[in-house]
Amino acid sequence: MKNLLLLTDFSDNAYAAAQYAAKLAPLWGIEKVVLYHTYEVVPTVGTEPVVISNAEILEEKQKDLNSWEEDLIQLFPQGIAWKVVLEEYELSYGVNRTCAEEDIDLVVVGTAGKSGFKKLLLGSNTLKLIENCHTPLLVVPAKAEFRIPKKMLIATNLKEVKLKLDRLLVNAAEVLRKSEVYVVHVTKEDPANKAVSAEIETMKAMLASYQPMYSYILTSDIATGINQYINENHIDMMVCFHRDKGMLSRIFNTSIAQKMAWKSQAAMLVISV
Repeated sequence: MKNLLLLTDFSDNAYAAAQYAAKLAPLWGIEKVVLYHTYEVVPTVGTEPVVISNAEILEEKQKDLNSWEEDLIQLFPQGIAWKVVLEEYELSYGVNRTCAEEDIDLVVVGTAGKSGFKKLLLGSNTLKLIENCHTPLLVVPAKAEFRIPKKMLIATNLKEVKLKLDRLLVNAAEVLRKSEVYVVHVTKEDPANKAVSAEIETMKAMLASYQPMYSYILTSDIATGINQYINENHIDMMVCFHRDKGMLSRIFNTSIAQKMAWKSQAAMLVISV
């Protein structure tokens, strides 16, 4: 992962996510950071976003963004290339557009900002970003303390395993090699089921070189099961896939409602498939 897109709404929690990314940068080989902010968006009409231009707001936001860049440069390792991008697009549209233009490998976002980002990361827009971001997305909890990701948890529902792991290994193979890998099968089905067994064998073959530790969570309460596993095994980062829209929805909705403990401990790397 060489090129990073750092989302900001200029809040304390966005800054905390930036600090997390700065400490992660030398470990993951980050070479370029694009600092990104979008604002004042009107819902899309058809396939194109409709925006209202405001020169005064634009000028003020640009000053804020430049100030953030000057500050964050001091946090990141020397030698990293920097660029700021200020736009008036709907967030998911703008993020995907910028990722394509800047050849972004990783998007980083905090979990509780103000204004638009507060809604983004505390409600349905969280899922919209996760499900529509085409680039790996690192979600950093507001209260997370940075820990070198020595223990990474891959959560899977044992469906379309090859598709998901192909995508994961293309984007994060080197990251996994630097970590102790745990795999949790989150399913209501018996592992002895023929179809489930076939997916398990596929996963074991594809992850053999990482020597992961496998576990099962046979429960309908996905969020609680993952929460417990993360706490018991001191997981530093969780990996999941946004094709599992139902699973992600239940994790986020439950974690927010019950203020799940894992939010304050483990960042989440979401891989698109």
